[in-house]
Amino acid sequence: MDIVNRVSRMASICTKALNQEMKVGLVPTLGAMHPGHLGLIQTARKMSDVVVVSIFLSRHQFLTEEEYRTYPRDITKDVDLLRTENVDYVFTPPEEDMYPPDFSTFVQVENFGKKVLGTQQSAYMRGTTTTTLKMLHIVKPAFIFLGQKDGLQGSILRKMIRDLNIPTEIVVSPVVRDASGLAYAARNYFLAPEQKRAAPVIFRSLKAAENAVLAGETQVKKILKELTKEMEKEPLAKLEFAIVADPDNLEPLTRIDKRALIAVGAMIGGTSLNDSILVEVPEK
Repeated sequence: MDIVNRVSRMASICTKALNQEMKVGLVPTLGAMHPGHLGLIQTARKMSDVVVVSIFLSRHQFLTEEEYRTYPRDITKDVDLLRTENVDYVFTPPEEDMYPPDFSTFVQVENFGKKVLGTQQSAYMRGTTTTTLKMLHIVKPAFIFLGQKDGLQGSILRKMIRDLNIPTEIVVSPVVRDASGLAYAARNYFLAPEQKRAAPVIFRSLKAAENAVLAGETQVKKILKELTKEMEKEPLAKLEFAIVADPDNLEPLTRIDKRALIAVGAMIGGTSLNDSILVEVPEK
């Protein structure tokens, strides 16, 4: 396993692999490796000739400066873990290499998901789309591997890739959860013990919504009522958003006809966590 720090070297390595007709798989991360990342890497290993895991933290991918500053960082621990996963390259570019002081070009998927995301989340997504596009240009992957937990982000990146004719396929893997149902995420690091015991209510609320759909409910207001009712059972949880949208265009739904993305965000103590599932209306 090689650790690559410079953009130019990573681009050169991947261009050579492409010229040799090798398929590159990219697993983009912010570091703080957890079982969710490892699941993506294992899928990438099965589908790709060359597996690249990026570890890159950018201010543009965080809602607040404080969140960026306090995000867990342990590159040595991350690299040691990745050595056991048969990764070919770990790409860890410095921020000044990706975003030099005079950087001024951003990528934004216009009018896509604004009705469900809001202004603040849209600004966060601009950072995510820009960083992801830069990674795609550098690594030139045949596949990019994402988790279903970040379903909203995945829908937006899929739209960007389609609009810009990027020859990369998004592969979405199921959420990896602990025994309580809590999705593995770096932000779980911030949870105090009692907050970590409370956090699985996020998944339980999604399951309440899914169970309503499986029972035949298609009206979104009633589905969200079940989600909210479950969330309110946990006093340490504060619902930030609950969304039922078309996964292909992120248009909010009032009724589910076939399938839908249900996404939820909640504040547990001072930590904002999110999760999402795809649901399908059962055939009659």
